[in-house]
Amino acid sequence: MGQVSWCLRRGVGRYVHWCPACHELHPLPDNGWQFDGNLECPTFTPSFKHSGGPDPKWLCHYTLTKGMLHFCGDCSHAMGGQAVPLPELPPWCRDPNWE
Repeated sequence: MGQVSWCLRRGVGRYVHWCPACHELHPLPDNGWQFDGNLECPTFTPSFKHSGGPDPKWLCHYTLTKGMLHFCGDCSHAMGGQAVPLPELPPWCRDPNWE
């Protein structure tokens, strides 16, 4: 994967971003979603649902519109119902030569 902006990395068939609620990278697959092409303030539609992991009740559900994460009320984390700016990738996720 390569860094394409301060907030997104590109992988095969997907983009990834840092989720401030889950404290992990979330994939944004190319297949089935629309991307407006804006790498700095991206919009992807429709919403994304990430679930599973070690806790089968874990759910992160959000829309990403103009660089804002809008967490839906059905999220199992504390940020459900909130909107926050898409955060910068953490230092360990950045390419060394990224400016």
